[in-house]
Amino acid sequence: MTLQNPLLPVLVDEPSVTSPAPVNGLTGADLARLRRSLDSSVSENTRAMYNSAWKNFEVWAQARGARALPASPPLVAAYLAHLAEERRLSVATVRLHRAALAAVHKAAGHPDPTDNEPVRQILKGIARAHGKPQKQARPLTAEALAAVKATAGIKRSFGGRGKGLESAERASWRARVDLALLATLRDGLLRRSEAAALTWGDVEFRDDGAALITLRRSKTDQEAEGVVLYLGREAAQALQAIRPAPELLDLDTSVFRMSTRNIGKRVTAAAKAAGLGDGYTGHSGRVGMAQDLVKSGVELPALMTAGRWKSSKMPARYTERQAADRGAVARYYQERES
Repeated sequence: MTLQNPLLPVLVDEPSVTSPAPVNGLTGADLARLRRSLDSSVSENTRAMYNSAWKNFEVWAQARGARALPASPPLVAAYLAHLAEERRLSVATVRLHRAALAAVHKAAGHPDPTDNEPVRQILKGIARAHGKPQKQARPLTAEALAAVKATAGIKRSFGGRGKGLESAERASWRARVDLALLATLRDGLLRRSEAAALTWGDVEFRDDGAALITLRRSKTDQEAEGVVLYLGREAAQALQAIRPAPELLDLDTSVFRMSTRNIGKRVTAAAKAAGLGDGYTGHSGRVGMAQDLVKSGVELPALMTAGRWKSSKMPARYTERQAADRGAVARYYQERES
């Protein structure tokens, strides 16, 4: 029988070689409730990635006649080395697999086989031998957004070869959606998943022309405490342009009606149509606004708050060039030349 829940691999009706021993006193309904709670403890995207990673580990372990749950630290270390050396996975992906194995073991009540020095040393070796600079999305800066705005309404081909150009009406609507999406991604420093989850009930238009949006849950807010973010007038006006008429408005309706995957595609297509080239993704608005904020004088702690980063590592990496321009050496020469 296959794994029902990657965060709690416990089977109610039938034991498995990879399942932990039954928990005395728990009924099937108790286990079902526990599974639902564990499912809610991580985002849907994380759960899907963990599920895939765990299935891969199970298959690999079973092919070697090894027990997947609980797994031994040497087995985990060998698996991580296999991912890096034989499957040629990136260091970031290997770390994701490690996190998946840790999550499954903890949820099943077993010690974490990845939390030990041999596994940590293996990961350090993998990072040293196979690590490469992580590819960063190109930034959707204010200038890049202006280029998209200037070209958004131009008719594009669609549907593959021979399908022709968009109608004027279709191009106009697509342009409005693109501008609202890109401006909101930028001002809110939104992740794709956050933009995909945004509903009209989360948007508050203000009398001064700006807007506030409420994120009910995010990657760094799995407890759904929520956070309110500010959108400038341009982004607010772009959202107003795609908002349904009052008699048709359903506050529970998704603002952009796109999956996370399609959001990335829309950003890529809009950037290419504007002549900006390749490398723009659903993360570009977040990177671009981070760079613009640092360039304008915003310090790292304030940037971390705006982007909801718990660690300074990523925002510092995104903005290293802008920070260098404002660093001690840059200020030294600026003062000498003034």
